[in-house]
Amino acid sequence: MKHQKCPICSGGMVLRECAPCFDCGHELVEIDHFKNNEHEYYLVKVFGLEIQLCDFCDSDFGSYNPDYFGLKHGSVENHMSASYSDKIHKPEIETDYVCEKCSHRLKFLVFLKQSRNINGKNL
Repeated sequence: MKHQKCPICSGGMVLRECAPCFDCGHELVEIDHFKNNEHEYYLVKVFGLEIQLCDFCDSDFGSYNPDYFGLKHGSVENHMSASYSDKIHKPEIETDYVCEKCSHRLKFLVFLKQSRNINGKNL
């Protein structure tokens, strides 16, 4: 694989195993949580984009500061499609790039960049 640069900070990224959640899956403890079946995983629609989240991040996602996703008004929770949440039946450990500066995996960072573009605020 080619060397990746973070789409948010342009810093270098490291390739490593990640749990299925795009939000917290980069955290090393989440690999253990995955192996111990501590979470269920869902495909959720936020800002019209799909993101894969564990049950904890799904329930906590609305607590993000709206400005982080480029929202000028309202809350993140108001943009989550409550009717759209499909359970992932066979989640797997994935290899993904992780930005140590931004503390997220590439799949989340791509979602973040797209959401900022959709919400009209490219930070």
